[in-house]
Amino acid sequence: MLILAPLHGFTDFVFRNVYSRHYKGIDCAVSPFISLTQCDKVNPRKAKDVLPYNNHLMPVIPQILGKEAESFIQMAKFLEDWGYEKINWNLGCPVKNIAHKKRGSGMLPFPDLLRSILDTIVPAISQQLSIKIRLGYYSTDEIHQIIPVLNNYPLENICIHPRIGVQMYEGEIHHDVLQAVVPEIKHPIIYNGDIRNLNDFLMIQKKYPSIKQWMIGRGIFSNPNLPSQIKSAGVKFDVDERAVFSLFLNDLIHELRVYKTESQTLHKMKDLWRLFSVGFEEQHIVLNQLIRLNSLDEMIVVSNHIIENEKRLSYN
Repeated sequence: MLILAPLHGFTDFVFRNVYSRHYKGIDCAVSPFISLTQCDKVNPRKAKDVLPYNNHLMPVIPQILGKEAESFIQMAKFLEDWGYEKINWNLGCPVKNIAHKKRGSGMLPFPDLLRSILDTIVPAISQQLSIKIRLGYYSTDEIHQIIPVLNNYPLENICIHPRIGVQMYEGEIHHDVLQAVVPEIKHPIIYNGDIRNLNDFLMIQKKYPSIKQWMIGRGIFSNPNLPSQIKSAGVKFDVDERAVFSLFLNDLIHELRVYKTESQTLHKMKDLWRLFSVGFEEQHIVLNQLIRLNSLDEMIVVSNHIIENEKRLSYN
């Protein structure tokens, strides 16, 4: 099973829907997080990304970020009314201003707080609850205190990114630590982290023969066809991948224009190209061609030129 990772600001419903029209292989997505706010009534705009009307092409699991148990329950019940039978709790976000408030991966050094929140929310919600974590925030030692807590609750699964919070998205993946703790975890595990190409996937899959579910984030941007390559075990099909990528990007611009102004759409596409450009051999040359553009018409022309002429990395 392949799951689209929740990249805040990138994998929203517009991206998910357009991606589903042009590429195959993703089974479902976890939404970018819905941040909890303490209030008397849930504001539907907080959850607009998972509005069912906007999510008919790719199954989505709403993700919640926060530590306020009552607000979590309130949001879960709101999402239940929208028909969601599964929700995910984000205990993996490494961003400092989130983590320093004991939210996201900042919760991981505090197993007693985690236990008290789960004691409150688990009996009060109807949905299957999954949790996304790291191996800790300050140290991988923290995972050994977290696992016994999580094992006590009927979670659907645990998604693990094998870095610690202070690493953000860089540096060593702690495969040795994750391999050591996998047998201690009672719940199904989803692996997330540095699956950038088919070879990465095959090597990581070999390390974790018991894991059957995989979450992919940035790898889909550098190589949108990656899920299909994984599902087909690398068998190549007679498809013009450059043409598909060009159609995908033009469709994405068209859809973004429905919800955003021309200026907002241009800035959004520049942000997205920071991730797409990783799939090209000359990443900086690609970005330099795009970053100073002042119109979407220019963006479309230059993007198509890049796709036709710039050499992509080899993904085998």
